[in-house]
Amino acid sequence: MARLELYLLALIGSSKAIDISTLPDLLKTTSAEIFPDLKSIAQDVYAHPEISTQEFHAHDTVVSYFTTSKPGLWNVTPHAYGQPTAFTLDFTHKPTKFSGSEDEIPVIGFMAEYDALLGIGHACGHNHILLNGLSAASMTRQALLDLDIPGRIRVVGTPDEEDTGGKARLRDAGAFDGVDVWMMAHPTSVNAVQPMQARVDAQANFVRETHFDAVRTAYETLVRITDLAGSLPGTASTATPVEDVGMFTINVVAQEILFGVAGLSLQAVNSTVLGLLDDTYVGVNYTIAETSEVDRGVALTIEGPGGHASEGNKSPLRLSIETFRKLAAEDEVLFFLPGNITITELDITTSVRSRYTIDLDAVLQVVTSTVGSTASYITTDRPYPALEVITSLGDRFISLMHDVDHGSQTNWNYSTLAPAATDAGFVQDARVDPETRQLLSVGKVVFHPNFGICEDAPGAPCGFNHEPIFAQTAATEFSYGRTEIVSRALAQIAVELLENKDFMREATKLVRR
Repeated sequence: MARLELYLLALIGSSKAIDISTLPDLLKTTSAEIFPDLKSIAQDVYAHPEISTQEFHAHDTVVSYFTTSKPGLWNVTPHAYGQPTAFTLDFTHKPTKFSGSEDEIPVIGFMAEYDALLGIGHACGHNHILLNGLSAASMTRQALLDLDIPGRIRVVGTPDEEDTGGKARLRDAGAFDGVDVWMMAHPTSVNAVQPMQARVDAQANFVRETHFDAVRTAYETLVRITDLAGSLPGTASTATPVEDVGMFTINVVAQEILFGVAGLSLQAVNSTVLGLLDDTYVGVNYTIAETSEVDRGVALTIEGPGGHASEGNKSPLRLSIETFRKLAAEDEVLFFLPGNITITELDITTSVRSRYTIDLDAVLQVVTSTVGSTASYITTDRPYPALEVITSLGDRFISLMHDVDHGSQTNWNYSTLAPAATDAGFVQDARVDPETRQLLSVGKVVFHPNFGICEDAPGAPCGFNHEPIFAQTAATEFSYGRTEIVSRALAQIAVELLENKDFMREATKLVRR
């Protein structure tokens, strides 16, 4: 057994006043009782996807369950902290033998997300984040009662993760005050305890006299942004553009791009695209046809992976950019957007990301300078801070996932890859050393493991978050089974933290007081 794991086990057992050796079996029994109902809630939320700030059905379903179907288990607050679709669940267990005040009872928090994506539903699996938060909290609650452990639990239903950072507004309103440790878990394609990126979206607006000039200017800018790859400051920094045409959102990077070329034959355009489309364009394909929208017009429909996956691979938009690059120098060649040839104003949104929050401003500055004065204006949204890993909780979680009670999942480990961004970074509010990037302090401890829900079976749907196929993955029985296991593990850690002062002290040692 590794020295670090031995240390953790010793730490967890060093000041036990209560025998919690039966906890794993107790959690299994409790899960068998409570998980089916909560799974039904998650499936209902999956069947009624609602985008950020519009999660009224999800909110009402949870509130109704805990006020009507199962009243008295929690103190339920709907429309919490001024957010129409936020809720809180609060519970306190004060044993008769506990002599302190209620404020002295240790407390743990769980976060639950439930917003969906425009046009592709729960392709980020937030139905599972809701289920995980409710299940882990409910299991923890019952364990405190059964083992007579003093503890307080707070669940915050956090809307609007995908769009404008709902957790930031909740934090500013005080939703996370008084609770030092918050837990949640996010479904994805692989298991990992890992950091999450910092990100900010920059929207550039281009206005020209004609549609053709607007498209050319926008694509010239797209070429410059694309060429920033590998030269951006910071660690693992990226700038991924999205063409804001039709049904788009920065969180659903376009899977289909319509791109038109006028002034060349279909054969000439097709030859150019074929010459570009090599095996680095994984899953990308196109169709081509002449169009009467413009004189001598050729319309390309390019399809391929969207979502977060397109940020690390060559996307349909990238193929259109490289096609433009090849053909832009040709005499009398014009470019247009099929189906939108009357517009003279175009927007490009660039998702600017970096591993560490402190590097984000520098990366954004490079991107905005690259766009330069060709844009009429550039606006940015509220930056999402990076999320850092708390190793004391990560070590314990990984050891649990490796054991028999949690499926002997030996593929759980740490990863340094930050695959996406999360508004949980607003809750954590991490500060790192400017030179070493070592984590120095946090406003709150946030533990956010990413767990794989793809079944290793022929024909089983599996994609990455924000790809439409991931919505299929998030509906499988296998995915719900993975969520149940992770929920039990988080519940066990929560009980151990509440029962053991030394473990809680170790977990919260970086919290700013």
